[in-house]
Amino acid sequence: MQPKTRRWILGTGGTAVVAVIATAAYLLFHPGPPSHYVNSSPATDPQPLSANDVARAYVQAFAATNAQAAADLTDDSTSASAALTLLYKNMSGARLTASLAGAPTNTTATAAVDWNQGQLDYPYQVQLQLVQRNGKWLVHWSDAAIQPDLGKGQSLALRTTPGGSSLTDRAGNPMKLDAVPRTLKGGVQQAIGADLQAVDGHSITVVDASGADVKTLRQQDGAKKAAYALTIDAGMQDAAQKAVDGFQGQASLVALSASTGEVLAVATNSAFDTAGLSPLTGTFPPGSTFKIATATAAFQHGVTANSIVTCPHTVQIGPRTIPNEDGVSSGSPPDFATPVHSAFAASCNTTFAQLAANLGANDLPTAAKQLGLGVDFDIPGMTTNTGRVDPADDEVDRAVDGFGQGTVLVSPFGMAVAAATVHSGHVPTPVLIRGQQTTASGMIAPPSASVLGQVQGMMREVVTSGTARSLASLPNTFGKTGTAEVGDGPAHGWFVGYRGDVAFAVLLPHADESGPAVNVAGAFLRAIG
Repeated sequence: MQPKTRRWILGTGGTAVVAVIATAAYLLFHPGPPSHYVNSSPATDPQPLSANDVARAYVQAFAATNAQAAADLTDDSTSASAALTLLYKNMSGARLTASLAGAPTNTTATAAVDWNQGQLDYPYQVQLQLVQRNGKWLVHWSDAAIQPDLGKGQSLALRTTPGGSSLTDRAGNPMKLDAVPRTLKGGVQQAIGADLQAVDGHSITVVDASGADVKTLRQQDGAKKAAYALTIDAGMQDAAQKAVDGFQGQASLVALSASTGEVLAVATNSAFDTAGLSPLTGTFPPGSTFKIATATAAFQHGVTANSIVTCPHTVQIGPRTIPNEDGVSSGSPPDFATPVHSAFAASCNTTFAQLAANLGANDLPTAAKQLGLGVDFDIPGMTTNTGRVDPADDEVDRAVDGFGQGTVLVSPFGMAVAAATVHSGHVPTPVLIRGQQTTASGMIAPPSASVLGQVQGMMREVVTSGTARSLASLPNTFGKTGTAEVGDGPAHGWFVGYRGDVAFAVLLPHADESGPAVNVAGAFLRAIG
């Protein structure tokens, strides 16, 4: 033979080897002869796959979750494909491994199957029946080829049982940490820490053709961490957030249960947050909202809501001339005589400057503390500062403090506590996480019921005919407006009060007037009904 001829034969033989290998790979997952072999002579047909090869190829396709490839190796490809497709969908949350267990015989093979989902592990073995159809070995299909306990039309499904949120709102509804008001989130996370991480449970169950559970094959219970319930009311929190978000400037709102002190809502808008402010620890001049404390002090020293006072345009106290806001006056000449309750409703600075000037150095700080202002609360899950009211020996200092424009500083949280005290008759102990004890220092006995009753009546008059009369249509609403000047910039706007058992404080820094704060409070109160 010529060398040239020999090279041709060797080259052709190499090509034939490649073709045989490619054909064997095709047949591994596609039993039956390819179409171009249909008319070939028996001498050139590829050898059919052995029972061993079919069993191995089926298990490999099953483990790879290739439903059609596995089904094509069975004697009922249509039924197998549908069943395996459903299986992989039902068990998509688990990791599947499968392999042959031992050497197959001519009629049976054993597959070792394992489904795993975290702590849940479900291994089992299934017997595969091997049959010949038209000269080819195939896996006999039945639903028991998935799992030996399955009946016709049945399948497996992975079920997840939530381990349970370790955090709930006041109604017991699961609450993710992301849903906690952003002002409170850090404190709550610090108080609860890793206990927030609940672990879900899982089970592998037999299901019927409708998807209903038939029986549980393997179960791993979840692990619920220590449960914590916040006092936040989800509906009120949503209403408060929408109310402050509706204002373009800086805005905050704090709402408490007047009777229990439970924190119902704390909302701030992005402008307030961007300025680095806090409604819980930040302190601000209270403006005329502090007249609640001034009236409380005066009523404990012989004045009543019906006492006749004056509300002139200006008043001279020592060397200081104290004016009212533009357009504010109450009563009639001479000296604009008026009862205290009318001066309160009209927010007359000159009246309350005179009342405060006539008090003792410690009378305003005492009355403020009786309302909770200056009390230090240690509340699990939140850090707060109610405010500070210092004694004033000088009558001018007392006069200016009397309408919230002196050295008095309060937080929105502190004013919500004060409003709650007026309504409930006692300083409430604020709570954020139920079951965790709040401690208080500096608390003293509250004002008498007769004193607080007069303050309540005046706060109602503010809404029905005074500076917050835009809310007159809201029944059982009590409040006090405040405008607090701060340097040369726009004044802070306040509105504090209560409706039913909900005590609230709204602060809009640099809003220039109290009207917008009344509007924010109104949006909140109307939303909560």
